[in-house]
Amino acid sequence: MDVVVIGGGLAGLAATQRLVEAGATVTLLEARGRLGGRVYTEHPSGEGTTLDLGAEWLSAEGELHDLIAGAGAHLVEADGRQVVRTDGGWKDTSKLHAKARRLIKRMEQAEGPDRSLSAALEDCCGGNELVEAREHLIRYVEGFHAADPGLLSVRWLAEVERTEPAEASDVRVAEGAGLAVDVLRRSLERRCEIRLNTAAKSIGWRPGSIEVELGPGSRLRASAAIVTVPLPLLDPPGDEAAALRFTPRLDDKLAAARLLHMGQVVKVVLGFRGPFWRSIDRLEDVQFIHVFGRPLPTWWMPLDPEVPRLTGWAGGSHAARLAGKSLAALKDLAVGSLSDALGLTPGEVAPQLESLHLHDWTADPLSRGAYTYVGIGGSEAYRTLAAPVANTLFFAGEATCGGGHNATMEGALRSGRRAAAELLAR
Repeated sequence: MDVVVIGGGLAGLAATQRLVEAGATVTLLEARGRLGGRVYTEHPSGEGTTLDLGAEWLSAEGELHDLIAGAGAHLVEADGRQVVRTDGGWKDTSKLHAKARRLIKRMEQAEGPDRSLSAALEDCCGGNELVEAREHLIRYVEGFHAADPGLLSVRWLAEVERTEPAEASDVRVAEGAGLAVDVLRRSLERRCEIRLNTAAKSIGWRPGSIEVELGPGSRLRASAAIVTVPLPLLDPPGDEAAALRFTPRLDDKLAAARLLHMGQVVKVVLGFRGPFWRSIDRLEDVQFIHVFGRPLPTWWMPLDPEVPRLTGWAGGSHAARLAGKSLAALKDLAVGSLSDALGLTPGEVAPQLESLHLHDWTADPLSRGAYTYVGIGGSEAYRTLAAPVANTLFFAGEATCGGGHNATMEGALRSGRRAAAELLAR
């Protein structure tokens, strides 16, 4: 059979790998000039190590872990505390995490239909004694899930905290998460056609046949397609330049897609002359520092403590407030936020800065966000998104993966393998 796979991220690569192993003739289309999608590892000249501007953290077990470990990767678990910067220094967040988890359980046990986090907190957890726990939970949701508390489903949040909480993704790859992309790409060499810088504009389909429009006068025909584009580009109601349209329309999938939302994220990596923060008392065993109220409120330490590099993260509303900022302005905001996190002044930090790398995933026209979270009533929407259409159109990508695995590299990889298996079994 001949198949077109649309999207060269982990889902598309995993699907293509399974298809070519089964003897299918596959054309893989990727709109970017590189493979990987939201897995984006750079190798900056002169800095000696890789850095991840996209997905970075994975679980210590699972299909992705096995894929990377099988390639001989150096996998390192996070080791250190999480602290929040206060006027008097730094405060350990472990007790706040525990209190926030208790709020989630309380909201989950409440009767009635699914609600947003904001509404549920107001209904069940409004006491003055819970102010600190409520604030911490909202900050966690905005940061880790890159979500709007007014849209996020409490039912889904409770499921995720049971299956894939933040601490489940505590492993990084010394070679960069892009190693997974490299492993899959190498498995496809001389076994299929890969077209970079090639965006699919629309798919016309009928059972057993598809026609992909690539541009004026350019079309590609096949018997089936696996679609792995990010959720905001799946026939959106707005005028997105990179949108993928369907004829006939897939109204049930579009309705399901509206129950999910794309998290907003800006990720910044700052490189310095040396790891000067290692001399700061009380930060010796710290992995994450939160400085709430600042433009980039979360920072984490490098995988190798000798590498003079720190990563900043703005999710949800914090990322939205950075929209449209110039590179110079973002640099100043990053240095200011980090200075506050470390208890220093910008004048002490800025002179040591040597490099800045960043990516605004919300502004990225080929993703329009970093990863999905589930809105009110959308806990089962992934099933509709993942369901094949007429044994001709198949769907993958992190948004189509349930069990709390959406928004993860693991979910993307699994979904691609699942879609390929569905196609091969048709």
